[in-house]
Amino acid sequence: MAPRGNYDDEYGYDEDDFKNSHFDDEFSFDDDEDEFADGKGGFGPDDDEEVNLPYEGELFNEMLSKLHGTLIMYGEDDAQMMDLQAELLKVDIDKGTDAVDDMFYLEEASLIAKVLKKYSAVSPKIKEIHDNFMKDITRFSDESAEGHVGDYYLEDEE
Repeated sequence: MAPRGNYDDEYGYDEDDFKNSHFDDEFSFDDDEDEFADGKGGFGPDDDEEVNLPYEGELFNEMLSKLHGTLIMYGEDDAQMMDLQAELLKVDIDKGTDAVDDMFYLEEASLIAKVLKKYSAVSPKIKEIHDNFMKDITRFSDESAEGHVGDYYLEDEE
């Protein structure tokens, strides 16, 4: 048996194996060329891929984020806003039923708008939230509509 070279290891790979392209192909970490599962890979989507929601889903999630962010940011010391938040949570919990679960995004946004409208007579802040929320609802039918710009549905009081 010949003496082992510097690159030999217990599995018999030598310096020539490291220089050949077949070695790179055999141990490649490139998952772009998966040949199983009809070329789609077999381990699910990559971590860096986003879930493709329809436009309405992205818009609805953005609206919910703005609404909940507003209620958290501005509602801490406001009793009416705390009541509103409790009612919205109740609507969210009621989504477990099949009838509400099958709603489309616009229908669910309209349901939230009705709750906001009910509370808008009680507080000028909630009226502003309702008005700004309604600006975003128009984006469901007209994607080019500006909607409400900003991260919250209330403007900072200075």
